[in-house]
Amino acid sequence: MKKIIFTILSVLLCVGLLCGCGKKTNVDASTVFIDKKGKITSVDVEDLDKEYYDEEELESYITDHVADFTEKNGDTVEKVSFTVKEGIAKLQMEYDSCEAYTGFNGIELFHGTVVAAQAEGYDFDMEFCGVDAEAEEGKGKAFTKEDVLADDDNKVAVIKANIDVQVPGKILFVSAKDTKVTSKNTVSIIGAGTSEEAGLTYIIYK
Repeated sequence: MKKIIFTILSVLLCVGLLCGCGKKTNVDASTVFIDKKGKITSVDVEDLDKEYYDEEELESYITDHVADFTEKNGDTVEKVSFTVKEGIAKLQMEYDSCEAYTGFNGIELFHGTVVAAQAEGYDFDMEFCGVDAEAEEGKGKAFTKEDVLADDDNKVAVIKANIDVQVPGKILFVSAKDTKVTSKNTVSIIGAGTSEEAGLTYIIYK
């Protein structure tokens, strides 16, 4: 039984279940929230089969994993809550920074100005589109890399995962591939395969 539980947890870690359930909202899909100061709150939602897990052992494993991480990296990560209800597991975590989120989950995440992103090596070399709430998947007309980089004051979130992302502002442009704009500040990344197989998604906002 324990071997099966740990195997499930390893899979959950890969897809980002150990990210967190935001203090801001109760969502039905895994979501990363970025606030204006760069702190991260995430809600991770996963269907679990009760035959293959024990809730107390799962929570104990998560708690130990957080303790191990904070012992080496300081109090940059906090487990807020973990619940399992009707076969749905939700884990709430908070992170002091994108670096803490990436270090804990192994999922690449950047947040900052467009200029800072370029300095970090993000090349924005892909197709972009604008936002149109009336259009299919909430996306409007196409924009070039030059259009996206024209305003140095714009902010950007870059993530390598199939997950929902909410940014602290109005979305201006988003990567055209594998995305759906679900509100003025939220994007669903809907690529095929696991988060490990996902490409980078750029979300530019004001």
